[in-house]
Amino acid sequence: MIQPIWRPMPLKTSKVPGKPSAVWTLVHEYVTGPCRLRITATGKWQYRAGKECEADGVRDAGFSQEMLNQAAGLGALVGKIGGSPADKADAKLSFVAGSYVVLAFDEKVEGALYLTMNDEPKHFDQHDGQIEVAIDEAR
Repeated sequence: MIQPIWRPMPLKTSKVPGKPSAVWTLVHEYVTGPCRLRITATGKWQYRAGKECEADGVRDAGFSQEMLNQAAGLGALVGKIGGSPADKADAKLSFVAGSYVVLAFDEKVEGALYLTMNDEPKHFDQHDGQIEVAIDEAR
């Protein structure tokens, strides 16, 4: 089995705020497949006043159909490729990052890379703090 050769991806920002100016934070301007991305995240943010979590989110909060990514728990770091900082992600290009993930994208994938906290958009005004990310790419 061939191991990927990871190279740090130059980021527009490595800090993903809990309360972004839009819904999503642009972290890299353009990703094109085929590629693999490895995302690691550290730190804590608040999903409600006095309620904080790490990038893996809150396990006992459950899952809601109103959240940006229905496959992730409240407070988890989630991402998408393509679209705008203001839209809800297309389910096919949305992913759960958490504190660590390796993703493989085919040649059809292209667009900006965005990250944010998973929650219902109407609760984003209650968020605070930030998560620090590092992203490596392998081709």
